[in-house]
Amino acid sequence: MKKSDATREAILEAALRLFRKRGFEKTTMRDVAKSADVAAGAAYYYFPSKDAIVLAYYARTQDAHAELARAGMKRARTLDGRLRAVLHAKIDSMARDRKLLSALFRSIGDPASELSIFSAKTRRVRDESIALFDEALAPEELPPDLKRVLALSFWSLSMGLVLFFIHDTSPKQRKTRLLVDRAVDLLAPMMPMAAMMAPMGTSVLEVLREVGLTP
Repeated sequence: MKKSDATREAILEAALRLFRKRGFEKTTMRDVAKSADVAAGAAYYYFPSKDAIVLAYYARTQDAHAELARAGMKRARTLDGRLRAVLHAKIDSMARDRKLLSALFRSIGDPASELSIFSAKTRRVRDESIALFDEALAPEELPPDLKRVLALSFWSLSMGLVLFFIHDTSPKQRKTRLLVDRAVDLLAPMMPMAAMMAPMGTSVLEVLREVGLTP
């Protein structure tokens, strides 16, 4: 690892430690620099703001989600197994960070914030997350446009599950895990019937493209 990459990683790790311990709002960039043992100017060089650190956290979490989900999908033999792999991996990748995500939730849902799940800055993470559901659905004999609509639908479900996870105080968030399994139990058997909705899928996809939710 290059020295610059190592410095950036050290700053990111220090920031996340402080965010988890003190909370996002109470942590300053100077606190981050001190914890990482770098000059304040160096911290600002790699991350111009706390928002920039959060965007890096999103990217890192998405990379972890993708790795876990693809490993799980390789072991799965059925659609419901692949969907479970992607959805449970989403929770696994954020397991330490309920407190942090709770602190960020206002920004995540704020349309004016660059941390919003629909912002231009989070587009890469959003697209890569949707792509995992594309991969889960790929082996199914469904029209391509319908698969895309279904992938977006499952991604939307995953965002709802994240919200539930943030507020889930059950031991090890067992209720969230149960909700994942019950949702897949309900939805996976419907996929063979979804082929009958192919014309509707094309129309829905045109709407989603028009509003910028899919290329």
